[in-house]
Amino acid sequence: MNARRYDASLAVSLQLPTELHLSPDGTRAIFNVAPIGHEETTPTSHLWMADVTGDINARPFTTGKSNNTSPCWSHDGRTIAFLSDRAERGTAQCYLIPTDGGEALQVSRMKRGVDALCWTPDGLALSGTVDRRTLAGEQDAPGDVSVASLSVRTRVIAKIDPGSSRINVIGPASGHVWAYSWRPDGQQVAALVTKTNHLDDTGHVYLILIDPVTRAERTLAEFTRLPEALAWSPDGTCLSIVGITGQSLDDQAVMVIDAENGSINHLDPGPSTPIWAGWVDSSTLITAAQDNLWARVDRVDLDSGSVETLDLLPENGSIQAPLSLSNGGGSLGIIRTNPYSPPEIWAGALDGSQLSRLSHLNPQLDGVQLATMEPIHWTSKDGMQIDGWLLLPPDAPDDTRLPLIADVHGGPTAVWGATFHATWHDWGQLLAAEGYAVLLPNPRGSTGKGRDFTSANHADLGGMDFEDVMAGIDHLVIERGIADPDRLGIAGWSYGGFLAAWGISQSDRFKAAVCGAAVTNWPSKVGTTDIRPYNEERFAGPLHKEPDDLWNRSPIRYLGNIATPTLVVHGEADPRVPLGQGMELYLGLRAMGVPTDFVTYPRQKHAFHEKAHQYDIIGRITGWFRRYL
Repeated sequence: MNARRYDASLAVSLQLPTELHLSPDGTRAIFNVAPIGHEETTPTSHLWMADVTGDINARPFTTGKSNNTSPCWSHDGRTIAFLSDRAERGTAQCYLIPTDGGEALQVSRMKRGVDALCWTPDGLALSGTVDRRTLAGEQDAPGDVSVASLSVRTRVIAKIDPGSSRINVIGPASGHVWAYSWRPDGQQVAALVTKTNHLDDTGHVYLILIDPVTRAERTLAEFTRLPEALAWSPDGTCLSIVGITGQSLDDQAVMVIDAENGSINHLDPGPSTPIWAGWVDSSTLITAAQDNLWARVDRVDLDSGSVETLDLLPENGSIQAPLSLSNGGGSLGIIRTNPYSPPEIWAGALDGSQLSRLSHLNPQLDGVQLATMEPIHWTSKDGMQIDGWLLLPPDAPDDTRLPLIADVHGGPTAVWGATFHATWHDWGQLLAAEGYAVLLPNPRGSTGKGRDFTSANHADLGGMDFEDVMAGIDHLVIERGIADPDRLGIAGWSYGGFLAAWGISQSDRFKAAVCGAAVTNWPSKVGTTDIRPYNEERFAGPLHKEPDDLWNRSPIRYLGNIATPTLVVHGEADPRVPLGQGMELYLGLRAMGVPTDFVTYPRQKHAFHEKAHQYDIIGRITGWFRRYL
């Protein structure tokens, strides 16, 4: 009997872990588990608990129909603080629950809820971000009219008294808080803030220090893009973040910032892209990075500059940030994945000698036959080496050329890594199970190979990065003889959707295409997106200065060239790539008589969260390629 192949029903059944936190003593782990697709329009997820004992023992810690997130251990390890919308679906409030189980106690009742929950350093209170206008007593305007200049609801840091639910504002005096971190002695709070949370206001991010008693503020640094992983050193003398240094467009690095004078030490990432950093002690960092197709975890000695790569990952594995360290850094919690397994929880000694798997969240995949996933490399038109992955159908014959689909990732600053490519968004396993060879290319502009490679498509979107994809296809058609040159398809989501749309406007080699949340007209996209500054910096200049640059790299500009049957799919509530982008392509193709269809999904944003819609989109994508390839 043949083993079951991977299919859409399995793809929408996955349970995925996030928000992993080890207990202070490193003996237990708490984490969030959410279904990849939600049965209802409002998400539901739960906290799970595991003992770091060396065996699979993870079990649910919360139950019921609510969204339970952001777990935080109390200093003594006896209480978990977390956020839940059990009182009002869609609005998260703070709750406390004993770690040995029991009823959860609600300790906040804020309109528009609480975000970014944590314990204060003295362990006596909690803090989070809350709505500034609600605290000021401002009321919503009546009716359903929206005024952009009045609709900004910035978040401010506040202390929450667990006993009385009293809220005390910490700051800042103005602006929106994206992330914050308490100094270990409680004397300061570091915060990453923008002046507002307007759609176009993320190009100037300030790192400020706030005195929680006097509310006095001091700006320490400024960044051109929002950094991640803000954390204090244990001695409170400096902070670490992961972000763009400002030295170039894509120069992402771990930065150590002096809390007194603001001087910044940029740790050289080499040919990799840092994704996380955390402190073991005041002179030692653990850092995680995407290293080409793989992931890497290092121990960095800040005094000597020495770097030791830790043996925490199997040869073909990857990780999901953030990692979690116990107090003192002796134990590590990590979410690991690989091409044949969704993410699972692992924990143990920091040196990796006793790292054990604690969860088995997707037993429905046991025994399922998956496609092989091979790392491959090829040379592009200008001699640059490009990397990616090849998936072949289970039991694919050796002597038969296969139809080939190139699935291009979004970003463009992203990467196809050593992860489980088998979801509504990552189609590799699903397409391979249908009998296709699948190319997952990482063209220039991708992360994982250092700043020069990531910035190599600056002001050249659809240029050499598209040539990189075509060179990968030719590698499989000509050099390896795997792909049938008369049965080529292209697909992608977001920026990948753009390269798919661009590809069919520049080449007649594709017999079918799927454009998911695709950019089709850069001027109108920039004018309607929630990431205008990020988009404009990829070109020679902003829209009002270089309109022709954006227009000349728009697939709609070359609409008359397209003859490829094209499926256009889009979320109706997508703020990143608004719905009109898909409609422009669809109506244009219809006007020319090119086979096309346009499928839209209500309530879905750039990422889909409803199970029924995820299942439907997989069926339509596989059905389209089945029809035309």
